[in-house]
Amino acid sequence: MKKIFTQFIVSFALVSGLWFGLSMLPWVKWFKADEFSTKRKKELSEVFLKLHRLEKHELYNDSAMVIMNTVRDRLCIANHIDTTDIHLHIFRDYEVNAYAIPGGHIIVNSALVRYCDNPDMLAGVISHEIGHIEKGHFSKRFFKEVGLSIVMMFGGEHLGIFKELVRSFSSNKFDRSQECEADDAAIQYMQHTHINTKPLADFFDKMSQTHGDMDGMLEWASTHPNSKSRAKRIRESNRCLNDIPTLNDTEWKILKNVCQ
Repeated sequence: MKKIFTQFIVSFALVSGLWFGLSMLPWVKWFKADEFSTKRKKELSEVFLKLHRLEKHELYNDSAMVIMNTVRDRLCIANHIDTTDIHLHIFRDYEVNAYAIPGGHIIVNSALVRYCDNPDMLAGVISHEIGHIEKGHFSKRFFKEVGLSIVMMFGGEHLGIFKELVRSFSSNKFDRSQECEADDAAIQYMQHTHINTKPLADFFDKMSQTHGDMDGMLEWASTHPNSKSRAKRIRESNRCLNDIPTLNDTEWKILKNVCQ
């Protein structure tokens, strides 16, 4: 048993070291990700949306989308972001999640809306995803993973199971620095919009309680920062200055009902 545990620790350390080393390479510069054209991003976004619509059911409810776009417009206008660059979509999905895809599209799962205790909490999550879009994180992640895939193709059979482990670290996740950057952007967007940032901290606390966290020394191995740490960081930056609720009670009730 001790031997198996030791082998696991050694393997984990090797995979972590390999992933960290590869992730530090300048994939963005090599593939000229910053020059990724608007046309290419639009084409890629259309592919992603088509694939997503084949697997999941998108909710086309006019009342709900008017309310969602109200949240988007308020955040974007206050932060000088073109509202036509951000597109919100609600999909019927039981996973508590929201994520950005190419072309400024933000997928919001119906379960996330139900999970949020109030509209300010939802606005915080949307602000975070807008942060990913505005910081260009998707293009950087996309080209990094292309680079990692190419390296793994030439890695030889001796890598074996390490290929899948490395992929599990990077696939469909932004790195820690990008998550922190999106958190900072969300704080800034919400403050400029006069939306209280405390509900976003509450969201991460709630996620920690319902989904757990990696504690202590293992936190460094997690792609996303520890939820408790994120909540604390956001709460420390909170300032309540003439905060205005994101939605009124009627709007919030309509949105929640649509997502039931």
